[in-house]
Amino acid sequence: MKALVYERNIARFAATKLLGLAARPKISISPLRLVDMDPPQLPSSDWVRFYPKLSGICGSDLATITSNSSRYLEDFVSFPFVMGHEMVGEYLGQDGLMKRAVLIPSLTCEVRGTTPMCRFCESGQPQRCQLLHVGSIRPGLQTGFCEGTSGGWSQELIAHHSQIFDIPDTLSDEDAVLLEPFACAVHAAMSIGSNLNTQVAVIGSGTLGLLTIAALRALHPNAEIFATAKYEHQKNLAMLFGATTLASGGDLYRQARTIRGAQMLAADKPADGFGIVFDAVGSPATIGQALRVAAPGADVILIGMPKDSRIDLTPLWMKEISIKGTYAYGTENLEGERITTFELAARLAQNIPLSKLLSATYRLDDYEMAIDHALNSGKRGAVKIAFDMRKIHMRESWSQ
Repeated sequence: MKALVYERNIARFAATKLLGLAARPKISISPLRLVDMDPPQLPSSDWVRFYPKLSGICGSDLATITSNSSRYLEDFVSFPFVMGHEMVGEYLGQDGLMKRAVLIPSLTCEVRGTTPMCRFCESGQPQRCQLLHVGSIRPGLQTGFCEGTSGGWSQELIAHHSQIFDIPDTLSDEDAVLLEPFACAVHAAMSIGSNLNTQVAVIGSGTLGLLTIAALRALHPNAEIFATAKYEHQKNLAMLFGATTLASGGDLYRQARTIRGAQMLAADKPADGFGIVFDAVGSPATIGQALRVAAPGADVILIGMPKDSRIDLTPLWMKEISIKGTYAYGTENLEGERITTFELAARLAQNIPLSKLLSATYRLDDYEMAIDHALNSGKRGAVKIAFDMRKIHMRESWSQ
């Protein structure tokens, strides 16, 4: 089968990072390679073969390819791994029929067959699993970062039955490939509770920022959502997905002042601000901005994967701000109902045009063009880029 494999190659890693600092990263010298390989073996009867149709390119994927991901994550992956964790595809059901599903990529205790489960998986918080290095498969925080499972940037992978999330016919493939990042956004939106009585700022209108706006609007229909957007297409989508007010980066400081009639201590230091701030980018600049536009006592929620960075945390102390991260998905409490994040995301997605974020698709063979498009999506008027395995005669290489 064809697959895009990320290898542990220190020289290519260093070269990609250095060139990325100097100019545009060169994908051809990165540790990513298109290869022909044998499909992975099934660890047990609890696993099935999964055949991707569409597989998205995520910000964490781009950080990995350009050698900008955090070194903290090194112990939670195993090399070489086939990339890709956002996907819609097919698998063979017990009734002998092919079924359409989205993959839940988390490699939790249940997936690994770990007994006893860690306390987080046991309590319905698999996103906090701390046993990602043990069990029946190699270390890996998710499918797409694990040597033994393959990943979505391939013609075939293996999935534990608990990772399979069947989707209704009402969701197209183009909608469904956005369901995994939308579940991340729903989990973040749920982290602020059910009673929203303050203005919310969302910094960044890339895929995760736009999906967070959509999740906030669906879960908190009366919310006043301020969103930053750099490009015209991002502004249009932010309004479509539920933003109340748009802002450039500089405008957000002024809006933080005006919403409460506060003074400006300086151009970037409003005396008051937003009660809740989501940072959907994860850069030092945006995290710093989130802390500065937050009101005293506010919550700052980080949902974009951060890089190694140096940030002035003085506003955190001076304004007694609470800062927390949200990662992946688990189990949510929706007005007394216990529901998985994916179930909630699929329910909400029935009324949200997720497919409008899918800007372009590419064959695996054209991976360098696809990744370049994703790295420059904002400038090129795009949001989400994906690989389309439907463009390959994949059934010819299915394993029996």
